[in-house]
Amino acid sequence: MLKNPFTGQTLERVSEDDEVLVMETTYAAGGAQAPAHFHPAQEERFTVISGAVRAGVGGEERILREGDVLVVPAGTPHDFGGHPEEPARVRWEVRPPLRTWEFFEGLFGSLQAHADGRGDEAGFDVADYDDVFRLA
Repeated sequence: MLKNPFTGQTLERVSEDDEVLVMETTYAAGGAQAPAHFHPAQEERFTVISGAVRAGVGGEERILREGDVLVVPAGTPHDFGGHPEEPARVRWEVRPPLRTWEFFEGLFGSLQAHADGRGDEAGFDVADYDDVFRLA
């Protein structure tokens, strides 16, 4: 399981094959949003298992609650993250997986290195993963 030391977000890989990466993630109440971004060739599907999250897609902000599903088509700018007052657990599917899990391992590892005062050891560059993640 991966953990963001700054926001408390956790990320667990449930399964992965050539077609889909399935993860479960948790957000603390008031957890930070991911910056606006898009995935050039991947669709994301978020299903809220418990609690609430905030999502912005196409300039529209939404609050998603238990049972709500959000599908974000490939190439669509969006942001996603914690609700100001409620924690959440979310099932997160990425189709196709490509290098998404590798991206998160590098990102969360870099964040942990910075939190531990070892930022110079991080060696992670978001630009190296522009096939799976680009800032909008």
